[in-house]
Order: sequence, then C-alpha cells, then structure tokens
Amino acid sequence: MSDSSRLAAFLLLGTAVVTWGLYGIVRPSPPERMKVYSGPIGFLGRWAYWVSRPLLRAAAALHLSANAITAVGTLITVAAGGLAAVGEWAWAGFLLVFGSWCDLLDGEIARSTQTQGKAGAFLDSNLDRVSEIALFAGLAASLPDRAGSFWAVAALASSLMVSYARARGEGLGVDCPNFGMERPHRVVLLMFAMLLAPFLPDRSGALLIEGACALVAVGAGATALGRMVVIHQRLRSAEAKGEVASTERPRLFSGRLFTRRPPG
Repeated sequence: MSDSSRLAAFLLLGTAVVTWGLYGIVRPSPPERMKVYSGPIGFLGRWAYWVSRPLLRAAAALHLSANAITAVGTLITVAAGGLAAVGEWAWAGFLLVFGSWCDLLDGEIARSTQTQGKAGAFLDSNLDRVSEIALFAGLAASLPDRAGSFWAVAALASSLMVSYARARGEGLGVDCPNFGMERPHRVVLLMFAMLLAPFLPDRSGALLIEGACALVAVGAGATALGRMVVIHQRLRSAEAKGEVASTERPRLFSGRLFTRRPPG
C-alpha cells in the first residue's frame, strides 16, 4: 500500500470529520426523500446532500445533464474496482466516495432540471449494477485467500439479488418497502473498510475488507430473501383480490404449444 494512498485516505477522512462537525452545528433541514432513512445512513445521507450543494450549483452552471453525471460516476467506480484489484484499497475507497457522490448528484440534477424520466432511471439502475460488479470483482481479485474471494463473490451475488427482487416486484406491479441492507448501506460499509485498511498491517487490512464483504453477503442475502417473501405475499394477496393478471403466457417451442412462468 503506497504512502500516497494513506495520505489520500487520511485527508478524506479528516475532511469528512470536519464537515460532520460543521453539519452538526448548522443542522440544515434535510430533503424530504432523506427522511425515510434513520441511523448512521440517514445522518451520512443528509450530510452528503448538504456538502454537495456547491457541486450541484457548479453542475447547473456548466449545464451538465443527469445522464452525463451518471456516466462519470460509473467510470469513477469502475476505476475504483481496478485499483482494488491491484491492492490499492485506499485509492479505491477514495474514488468510490466520488463515484457515489455522482450517484447522488445525478438524481438531484434530474429533479432540479425536471428531466426525470424512465430512460434515465433505466440507465441509472443498470450502470449501478455495472459499478457493483466492477467493485466486487476487484475486491475478489485482490484478497489473498480463497475465503476472501468467496465472500466478495457472495457479496456481489447477494447485492444483485436485492436489486433484482425489487425490479421484478415492481415489474409485476408491487412496490417493495425499504428495509435491510440496501445499496447505500453496502457502499458506505465498503467505503470505510477500504479507507481504513491501509492503516492496519497487511493481513489485518485484508481481514477488514474480507469481513466487510462477508457482512454485505449475509446482510444483502437476508434483505433479498426478505424482499422475496414480502413481494410474494403481496402478489398472492393481490391475486386473491383479482388485482393482478396472470403472468402465464403461451410459448411456441419445437412445434409444441405450452405455458410457462416468466424467468426469474
């Protein structure tokens, strides 16, 4: 781990602590959409919105589109995955902070410029998955033993299942409540693990990253399972009331006509 990466992590963490203190003194009114989050994630989210106001004004002055910010954020996070793959966890965490900031800014820009739409939401969701794949793939490549790589791959699979369960439920007309380990929780956990790892002995730093991946794998796995149960119950309830049409459909295969459930 290079000295420059430790310095970058130290400066970033120090800046965060200072601005947290200022935020606690100012106590600005939080955005309405952030009120659904509580605890550390709620605090970090409200703080991030507050400190990003100058960046939002700069993006508006430059006439940057939400899609452009989304693309930049994805490129930054993919670069973070590449740095993680070669063991530069602090630099990876440093870039992940700014990639995640882009993920926050694109939604704000879309709302402020009234350019929200299904196309942008579709692009954002898919590029979020690309970012997660790149990040966990990099961590899997960098961890020194098979157990660590296993937990990184398991974390990726669980994270994708969390997103898929929500997307499939919404595609069938059922809203999924927010609960469990969602993307903000996963990103913050990995971010802090990667920024703190350089200040530990090599083996301890690797164990910290591995532990973070294990927590994501278990937490996101439980969240995905919970979403499956909740969405399935809501679909059964809606079907019993006649509110959801059957998804059975005829398909023609090898000259035979049969019905089949849609995949997933």
